[in-house]
Amino acid sequence: MRPYLEERFTVWSVDRRGRGDSDDGNPYGIEREFDDVVATVSEAGPDAVLFGHSYGALVSAGAACRLDGLRGLVLYEPPMGGVLADEDWTRRFEANVEAGERDVAVRVFMHDVGGYSHEEIDAMVDTPVWQGRIEVAHTVPRELRAEDAYAIDRLSLGDLAPPCLMLLGSESPPWAQRSTEAFSSAIHAAEVHSLEGHGHGALTSGPELLASEIVGLAG
Repeated sequence: MRPYLEERFTVWSVDRRGRGDSDDGNPYGIEREFDDVVATVSEAGPDAVLFGHSYGALVSAGAACRLDGLRGLVLYEPPMGGVLADEDWTRRFEANVEAGERDVAVRVFMHDVGGYSHEEIDAMVDTPVWQGRIEVAHTVPRELRAEDAYAIDRLSLGDLAPPCLMLLGSESPPWAQRSTEAFSSAIHAAEVHSLEGHGHGALTSGPELLASEIVGLAG
């Protein structure tokens, strides 16, 4: 999606804790992720538009509740607490990772949680995106547990001031539909747009469409 944004914006792409160039923190806590994004957006300046997808959208929502002066907030299917996976599923994922079966673990995650078809997953396997997912597979269980424990009512969503755009894929899994409805109901200024023909992964299946939604919010 980045090339479709760079003509209009200076793009700051965050490597969250334990990913890419970012060091990890111990112990892990989702509110520390909120603080990381707050620090990044504060450095970027008061005219920033904050975008987050999936778990990153939950982190972005948490950060936005601690920020002043955001130009806009775009949340693409943030989970609302306990909708992604139960403990039994998370333990099976962990067991695959510990057994060295990261590829299997990520495939099952993308299908069961992300709602991707097997054909879409096969198309990702030979891309740099897939390798990145394999490398950070060990961070997934802690994030699933953090999401499970973090109820939406812990966020001060009703106090959010910046314009907020909620994005929902027309082909997204049921949890994404429930979560998007919950967030949009809690955020007074939220507007919901449907990404027609796309699911939870429009960053790869429709990056130009997704970028146009962000540009549209910025005006």
